Amino acid sequence: MNPQDVRLIVVTHGHVDHFDSAAELSRLTGAPIAGHIADLSIYRAGGVSDPYLPIGLFGRLFIRSARVRETTEPFEPDLLIRGETHLSDLGVEARIMPTPGHTAGSASVLTNHGDLVAGDLVASPFLGLGKRPANPPFHDDRLGNLAILREMLALGPTKLHVGHGAPLNPEQVSRWASAEQRRLDRLAVRGRLRTKSEPGA
Repeated sequence: MNPQDVRLIVVTHGHVDHFDSAAELSRLTGAPIAGHIADLSIYRAGGVSDPYLPIGLFGRLFIRSARVRETTEPFEPDLLIRGETHLSDLGVEARIMPTPGHTAGSASVLTNHGDLVAGDLVASPFLGLGKRPANPPFHDDRLGNLAILREMLALGPTKLHVGHGAPLNPEQVSRWASAEQRRLDRLAVRGRLRTKSEPGA
């Protein structure tokens, strides 16, 4: 593939492991960068989204790692995503869909063929070891993220391409999402479900 064939670089959200090469890729390919306006301050700063709200044991361990504080070359998105954005003008049969929850500015790409590039809406266990659905180590808003994930599943994607791990089967993700919804509802009833907007979060 010729680097000049790249039409657009879509940054799925404002965590450094998902945008640390965006500026360099844009220079190498000449392609513009798209990112959601809600994560704009993070892109301009080159990291870091604080506070991280860990999920499970892995999240609590990972939050202590220096890797979550890494920074990278900042950039200014050429295309600011504010809502659903069709890419036909770029010759790409796809649309960018805002999918907030993992971060406020998370976005996914749904192709006309049914492939959903889902960022960190969902992951594989231990960031890629395995093929069953799981949570990534962090979400800003777990209930909001899950609601958006279920909305994306309702659009009938044929496959979910996640930021960490192998592609996931939508039917398997749907079953996992239903079980996760019941689990989060129980946590919410007990007052044990925090979001970034809450005091002390």
